[in-house]
Amino acid sequence: MTDTPPLATLPDEDLMLLVARGLVREPAAELFNRHNRALFNYLAWLAQGNLGEAEDIAQSTWIRVLSRCGDYTPTAAFRTFLFQIARNLWLDARGSAWQRHSTPEETAPEASDDGDLSPDTVLALQQDSQRVHAALLTLPAQQREAIALRFFADMSVDDIAATVGVGFETVKSRLRCAFRHLRTELERAT
Repeated sequence: MTDTPPLATLPDEDLMLLVARGLVREPAAELFNRHNRALFNYLAWLAQGNLGEAEDIAQSTWIRVLSRCGDYTPTAAFRTFLFQIARNLWLDARGSAWQRHSTPEETAPEASDDGDLSPDTVLALQQDSQRVHAALLTLPAQQREAIALRFFADMSVDDIAATVGVGFETVKSRLRCAFRHLRTELERAT
């Protein structure tokens, strides 16, 4: 009988160190299961709803994580390491000529679990969701990124600061400005 704990109980940093030591498949799959949804949501918001671009960058991020696992040192949370790689890849893609000429082709799917809601209520909720989505897309990129990391990737202000390479107060300021902008946009839309 071995004394190794199940992978699901190990912290992210330990899983990544296992990957760096050559045990790749199971620890990498566990990390993917834990973080891919938040990573994709973050990238989808950065890409302003272009799901194809978000998927491409998410895939490139995981490839980069696995190919550079030897560079990983657990000085910061694995999630910060992962999102920094994704952010850098997004910035690279944003600066390319292909990105400057592409347009979003897909939009995020709407939730389909309507439960016992009346058709009028479902319509009102969809309209509210569309207004919020449209308002989020009007945010400047740095503010949209802060909102995406905070609410769609569930990161703390400290983790956001480490991920984007700015100070704690800068992140708080970006979030505050984003909320003010969103409030104005949503009031204007009603």
